[in-house]
Amino acid sequence: MNPKGGMLMLPEKSIDIIREVINVGIGDAAAALSELVNTRIVVEVPDILIMDSGDTPGYLQREIKSLGVYICQDFHGFFTGKTILFYTKENSISLLNSLDGEVRYTSTLTESGMATLQEIGNIILVSCISTISDMMEGKILFEMPHVTSEVSDGYFQNLLEGLTEFDKVIVIKNYMTVKEKDIKGYMFILLGLSDLKMIVEKLEGKLTEGG
Repeated sequence: MNPKGGMLMLPEKSIDIIREVINVGIGDAAAALSELVNTRIVVEVPDILIMDSGDTPGYLQREIKSLGVYICQDFHGFFTGKTILFYTKENSISLLNSLDGEVRYTSTLTESGMATLQEIGNIILVSCISTISDMMEGKILFEMPHVTSEVSDGYFQNLLEGLTEFDKVIVIKNYMTVKEKDIKGYMFILLGLSDLKMIVEKLEGKLTEGG
């Protein structure tokens, strides 16, 4: 793993362990979403990065060229942090249209649409963090997720500032396939450095025991 650009200097084996556990959580979330909407949903994670939080605004500004919708959720307990799930507004509309067959325009997001995105975000975010905590046999409590639809660059700045609340950020690119449509999203897991180190050590220990 290249340490430049804010990447955390962890052994490749540790990165693989985090990737493996997150993929389990993403798979569980996809199954739950499929059951909820009675439509097969596949979520793939092609890339996972770990970086210093101070480098995430620059990363995000390079990756994302348009405003969007993001779902934030705080958690605390065995470890403490925050999760953020981001979709551009176009991808948010495409996701909602794929789920219910309605035709929406990129300039409008109704309250019901926002509520649906909140529920989707809650399932994905809780599933990933719960998979980590369950494997570590620790308890995590979740706050209610909050959905923000950006309407100006000022709101985009709010997202960037939110990404610097903790020391480290796990960046998870993901693609959700619904009815042959691919919806690209970004998930961020924000953690303190000590919590991230503890998670890596305990996951390594658990998987070593299991192996």
